[in-house]
Parts: sequence; C-alpha cells; structure tokens
Amino acid sequence: MLKSKMWQLTAILMLISDWSQCIKSQEITVDPPENIGIDDPGHLGPLYIYWTAPTSLTNLTACSMRYHLEYFNTYQSRWTVIRTVRTWYRAQFDLEKEVRVRISTLLKGACTNGTELKSPFTEMVLPPNNTGPVGSRVQGFGCVFYQKEFMECTWETSLEEPTPSQYSLYYWHREMEQAEECPQYIHSNGVRTGCKFTEESLPEFSDFNICINSSSPKVVLRSAFFSLQIQNYGTSQQVKPAAIETVHLEASPDRRLQVQWDLPNERIPRHCLEYEVEAREEGVGGQLLLQQRNVTNEMTLTSLSMDGAQRKCFRVRSRMHHYCADRGFWSDWSRWSCHSDTESDAVVGSAVIIGIIISVLILSLFGWALWRTWKAREGERMPFGPLHKLMEYSKELSAHSNFNKTRENQ
Repeated sequence: MLKSKMWQLTAILMLISDWSQCIKSQEITVDPPENIGIDDPGHLGPLYIYWTAPTSLTNLTACSMRYHLEYFNTYQSRWTVIRTVRTWYRAQFDLEKEVRVRISTLLKGACTNGTELKSPFTEMVLPPNNTGPVGSRVQGFGCVFYQKEFMECTWETSLEEPTPSQYSLYYWHREMEQAEECPQYIHSNGVRTGCKFTEESLPEFSDFNICINSSSPKVVLRSAFFSLQIQNYGTSQQVKPAAIETVHLEASPDRRLQVQWDLPNERIPRHCLEYEVEAREEGVGGQLLLQQRNVTNEMTLTSLSMDGAQRKCFRVRSRMHHYCADRGFWSDWSRWSCHSDTESDAVVGSAVIIGIIISVLILSLFGWALWRTWKAREGERMPFGPLHKLMEYSKELSAHSNFNKTRENQ
C-alpha cells in the first residue's frame, strides 16, 4: 500500500516538473535576426547576405540557434530555402530585377524542451539599379561556344540608343578576384557588337557573369546582366561543333554506298554528337533527280543503289544533342563527296569520244572541200598570171629553135 502511494507521488511530481518546463519554454520569445544587409562585391551577380543574432538570445546557452533563410530565385521563379548556423550566405541574383530576402531564427534545445521554435521573418528588398530608358538596353544577346576552344558573345544595338555611344562588356567567374573587361571585342561598322573569349577565360562548371553597359554624352544608358553556366562541353546555352572535314564513300558489289566521315580534332565527346547527312542524285548533265536528308547518331550511313543516277553526292554536318547541351547549333556543312556510276560514265565517255571523232571528220571534209574550191578558183585566174606568160615565152623559144633547125637542114 505504501509503495503504491509512493509511485503515485512520484508520477505527480514528474507531471508538475514537465508542466513547469513547458510553461518556461512557452515564456521564451524568439526574436528574428538583426542588422540584415546585402553586400555587392562587384561580381556582376553574386551577393552576400549577412545578419546578426537577436540580442535577446545572445546569452542563451541551453539551446542551439540556427537560421531559416529564403530568397527569391528570379532565374527559376521560386523561393529558395536555406538553413544554416552561419550569419551570412552567398547567392546568385539577376541584378536587373528586385532582390528579395527574408530570414528567421530557429531555436531548439533544453530551453524549449526539445521543441524547435521559429521567430517571425525579417525581410529586406533591394530594388534594381535600372537607370536609363528601358529601350536603351542591348538586344539579342547570345553566346556560342565553338568546338570548346573559344566562345563568342554578340549583341544588337538598342533601338533607342543615342549616337555616338560605345558598348563595354565586363565579366567575372569564381577564379577571378574582380570583374574584367572583354579581352577581344568584335566590331561591326566601327561599333562593338560582341566579345571573343579564349578557352583560358572559360572555367568549367562555373557561373560566368556578364554585364554590358554603354556610355553616351547625352544620356545614361541601361545596363544588361547575363549569367551563363560553363559546362564541360560548352555553355548551357548554345554550342557549335567544328565542320566535318572528310567524307568517305565506298561502293559495295550490290551497288550500295557506304558513307563514313571523320570527326575534326576537337574536344567535344563523340557520344554528345548527332549528324545530318544530305544526299543528292544527279542525272546526265548534272540534272538534280533526288535530294534528301537523314539524321543519325552513328558515324556511318548505308545509301540505296544509284537507281539510274549518273552521280550521287553526300555532305555531313553535326551538332550536340540535348543530352549534353541545352541547345546545339548545327556545324557548317562538309564539302560534297561524290560517287559516279562507272557504267554510265563508260557510256557517256564513249559517246563523247565518238562525237569528237565525227566532229574531226566533218571538219576535215569541210576543209578539203574548201581547199578544192580554192584550187579551182586559182586555176581560172591562171591565164592572166605570171605563170601563163612564162609558159607562152617558153613556147616561143621552142618554136624559134625549131625554125632555126629547119633552115640549117635546108
């Protein structure tokens, strides 16, 4: 009986202890972080978000404290959530748009009886620095990575741009301390319309941030910001392989053609490429009989028989498929590689030779006829010529000689 009462008293004391701790935890007020700020280090996109712990919780040692950070990702159009024990965080932003950040304090431990308490949010909004008319921003910006050797970024001048003005491009990536200006500008009619980056300027698996601004003595023009993702095969936007240099053709006994091609010496992996093969059949005199295209992932293609065509020609181009790049440009076409039908060639060759022989005979006969005509005309004019006089003089001499011989005989 006594033991039973002791157990009841112990249970009551434990309930009272838990209740008192619960009341104590409910009495704790969790304040949001203080002194929140955003710092721009001049990296054309990455910003540092920083804050300090709430003063009311500075001396609290019975609980651990961390922070719930949210920022609006304008590239993905959604809020990104981060939980950290640090008092700063670095994130990428589109500086042409509003920067929105909110943060709260998370408290958990003995002081909260193991329950995680969350403070209200403290928010900060940083407006974009969009000075200048809206139409003064550059248009049509795009970058193309060529054979993983160099990248060209080009743009078009704005419609509302006052003249004269000059564009400048600045870029930054994680291996640089500060942003730098374009290493090699591309010009069109004396105006900067692009920038060329060498392979050394393009780190792999990194954000490549770009800012294009322009200056004019009349008005401040609006800056444009872009962010590219440099992958191991190019940018996340547009990749253009090198042109295929050699296309081989081999005819089989059944008159089928095996088309093969060699890849240029570039750093794009074979499995990232697809190919388009264009074939055309030509008749006698180069007349186009058929033209078709095929897309394949292989580096060889078997073509059907010539089907009476005198010649069949092929050319090939390549691009990176969507498994390796968000968007791939077709390379330039290779040179045409042609195969001629030998039987047709023999017939055509024989016809050409016979035609030449007949032409020679006709010309010979025509020349002989002209020569005969000329001789006949020369014969008609002969009595009035010097040769006729010479013949008459010879006859007179002969007659005179005969007359002298007759007188001597008498």
